[in-house]
Amino acid sequence: MGFRCADCVFSSFTHHERSGLYQGACSRGYTLTDPHVHTSPEDHFAADPRDLVPTVDPFGEEYLRTSYVCERFERPGMPHGNRQ
Repeated sequence: MGFRCADCVFSSFTHHERSGLYQGACSRGYTLTDPHVHTSPEDHFAADPRDLVPTVDPFGEEYLRTSYVCERFERPGMPHGNRQ
């Protein structure tokens, strides 16, 4: 399946009890949205936090990715400098 923002130490997710949806944040500055939803603010929410990926980079520009995980991804417990 590969890595996802939901597996990264720099991300955090909140669950809205009433809607049942998740919203994600990246402490590195990436905006996490569902790339399959094309209207805002609906794209900022997902039923599963694994559906939220970086779509805007820390400079406010479109994140042109070759994968759904940024280059700064770090798993919990992974030493700094050993990024994948």
